[in-house]
Amino acid sequence: WSKKTIFLNNRSAGFNRISQFHTQSLMLTMMKLSGSVLVMMVVVMLQQALDVVDATSHQMQKRAIAELLVDSTLKAIETDGLDVVLGQINNLNNTRFRDTEDVNGYVVAFANNGTCLAHGQRPGDFVGRTTEDVILAKIPELKDKLDGWKINTLMVEKAQAGGGWVTYNWITPTGVVYEKNSLVKQPKDYKDMYVLSGYDVTTPEDVAPAPDPKEE
Repeated sequence: WSKKTIFLNNRSAGFNRISQFHTQSLMLTMMKLSGSVLVMMVVVMLQQALDVVDATSHQMQKRAIAELLVDSTLKAIETDGLDVVLGQINNLNNTRFRDTEDVNGYVVAFANNGTCLAHGQRPGDFVGRTTEDVILAKIPELKDKLDGWKINTLMVEKAQAGGGWVTYNWITPTGVVYEKNSLVKQPKDYKDMYVLSGYDVTTPEDVAPAPDPKEE
C-alpha cells in the first residue's frame, strides 16, 4: 500500500504540475490577448479623440471666417456705401466678401421684412425674394418643415439686440435640411436690414433629403 500510495501521490503531483502549467499558459495567453485588445481600444479611443479635435478645429476655423466676412462687410458699407457693397456681394466673380477656399464662406444681406438684398452664393435664387418665397418656389415639400418667416424673425431680433450667433435649420439646393450657425449684425445707420455669414453645424450629406414628388 505504501508503494501504491507513493505512486498515486507522485501521479497526483504530476497532474498538479501539468494543470499548473496549462493554467499559467492559459493565463499568459489571456494576458496577451487582453493586452492586444487593450491596445486596440486605446488606439480607437485616441482616433476618436483626434477626430473630435479635428472637427472642433474645423468648426472654429469656419466661425472665424464668418466673423471676418461679416465685420469686413459692415466696414465696407461705412466706407464704400451700401449699394456698392450689395453689388459686389451679388457679383459671383468678386471675391471681396467671399472665402475662395470654402464654397460656403459667403455673405448674405436681408431687409428686416425678409427680402433678400444680396446673396454671395445664389443671388439668382434669393435676391428680391423672401426666404419663405424661396422655400415655396424651390421645395414646396418643406413648407411645414422649414419656416422662413421664423428664421427671419430670429435674425432681426438678434441683429437689433446688438448682433450675435443664431442656430437654425436651413436647406441645400436639393432640399436637404441641416443645422447651421450664422453670425448676424446690423450695419451702422441701417436699422432696417442685417448682414450674416455662417457655417454648417451638421453635414448635409449625413441628412436624408426631402422627398421627391416625382418619385411618389
